[in-house]
Amino acid sequence: MIKKYLITVVALVALCIIPSLVMAKPLVNISVKAEMDVVVKEGGQTITKRVVAKDVTTGNVIFYTVSFRNDGDEKATKAVIDNPIPKDTSYVPGSAYGDNEADITFSIDMGKSYNKPSLLLYEIKESQGKTVKKVASPDVYTNIRWVIPVIEAGKKGVVGFKAIVK
Repeated sequence: MIKKYLITVVALVALCIIPSLVMAKPLVNISVKAEMDVVVKEGGQTITKRVVAKDVTTGNVIFYTVSFRNDGDEKATKAVIDNPIPKDTSYVPGSAYGDNEADITFSIDMGKSYNKPSLLLYEIKESQGKTVKKVASPDVYTNIRWVIPVIEAGKKGVVGFKAIVK
């Protein structure tokens, strides 16, 4: 049976900016898009178009794009964009990207801690009672975090990732 979901844009629960002690301040605004590719016929040709993700089904790949812009009058430093991976989807391995030399890390505990994929560890108890650490697979990632070193006043950028509908 194919499940149908209505995709809602879930994103950016935190945007932390460290302003200086003077009156000038950074002001980072963000917007989020959830899109998917569809194949359509136009003018007798079959083409692929990216459209807003509305009614999606199991197996659809959703492209999440987060655009940011510093509308303040001072640079933003160490701006953090924390994006939960939407419910009923799984992160597509290797799909996270970011402008402005963003440092990308992941969480497997709903954003309590973040790390690089090879360092995302969890523990399991084997049948003999021994505790073993294992590297988490991308399908259990719960959040993605981008730390952007600097966003100059008036500058913009983009970060994003893909997720597949379960």
